[in-house]
Amino acid sequence: MESKIISPPKGLTDAFIKHLPVQSDRYEIPDNACAGLRVRVGTTGKKTFVWLYSDPETKKLKRLTLGRYGDGDSQLTLSAARKALEVAKVKHDAGDLNELKTNVPKTVSELCEIFYTDRIVPHLRRPDAVLQVIEHDIIPVIGNKPIKTLSTVAVVHCVSVVVKRGAIAHAGKVTAILKQLFKFAEGRGYIDRSPAYALDKKDLGVVLTKRERWLEPHELKPVWKAINNAPKMSLATKNGLKVLLLTGVRTGELIKATWENIDLNKKEWFIPKGDTKTLEAWTVPLTNEVITLIKELHEIDPIYVFAGKNGMMTDKVMGRAMRRLFEVGALDIEPVRPHDFRRTVRTHLEKLNVPPHIAEKCLNHSLGAINAVYNKNTYLDERREALERWEVFFMLQVNPQQNVTHIRQAS
Repeated sequence: MESKIISPPKGLTDAFIKHLPVQSDRYEIPDNACAGLRVRVGTTGKKTFVWLYSDPETKKLKRLTLGRYGDGDSQLTLSAARKALEVAKVKHDAGDLNELKTNVPKTVSELCEIFYTDRIVPHLRRPDAVLQVIEHDIIPVIGNKPIKTLSTVAVVHCVSVVVKRGAIAHAGKVTAILKQLFKFAEGRGYIDRSPAYALDKKDLGVVLTKRERWLEPHELKPVWKAINNAPKMSLATKNGLKVLLLTGVRTGELIKATWENIDLNKKEWFIPKGDTKTLEAWTVPLTNEVITLIKELHEIDPIYVFAGKNGMMTDKVMGRAMRRLFEVGALDIEPVRPHDFRRTVRTHLEKLNVPPHIAEKCLNHSLGAINAVYNKNTYLDERREALERWEVFFMLQVNPQQNVTHIRQAS
């Protein structure tokens, strides 16, 4: 028989709470130093602060969950719990306690909203990436399900949907965000135990292999030609894929390009720091072929250079466009993705005897922490020369000319 635990006469302490044992049934211990405050110990050992209060309408006792005990993100220390209770009491006396209760999410959609606002936005410099996963991969699948009864099977299904569509790398991101989402819910005391604890990427088929695909010289022409001749591909998508091939920029940077940041006279494309993965402003030197491709898009959209039907193109368009080329048989080579174009540019730049640090900077890669702090040289002129060398080589593969001396690559 389990012994009854007596609360300290002078009130709860951190040492007392930390050593509260797990029992076969959930139990609560009152805080004698703060009337109404109680710590609830679940059968899994999780400790949650609750307030036992009288409902003014029904006159019945009810519990308000204040939050999970702890000093981590989204948790409450003993001191913070006492302060939270005082706020709740003030609202209760003013008749506004419902405002507190409505802040407790019932569905996954409601949880996602609080999670994004309270946990993601204040702590991440680029919260939009998490928001995209929430809106496209979590809410459509389990958004309407109640968090109190959500099973691990339902959470697994959320990841399986992404895996089945072939987005293995993205499924890894979804898994990570689901685990963080429900850890947050547990920390806030919304649920007793996260249904995502047992998620394992390997068990879910999220086994990532390091890609090494890049386009050999003899593959450049068929890829360029297939893009050119794709009947259902928009001009913005065609030219966007070509610009990716010639510049090595990231797809996420390409789709955010605006006309106000393109200076055709200076032959430069400015990328604001919020539009780069490195969160540092960046200038891409524009070669002649890239300028020609950009000019062809001038009448499509007043804001975005590589625009979709309703303004900015989504980041999935380029990947889908490349997959279709292989699905319809337009390309008979090993499948390649838009991100492989960056590896293609980097590999060929080195073969064209471009110094490694310039080749790295062409892709806006970091040259190391020390270099980032002390070396502010953007190597714009050197990068322009390197990309021009790459363009000449590339176009010679696409349109071989007998009277032109080919640029010799390093063996």
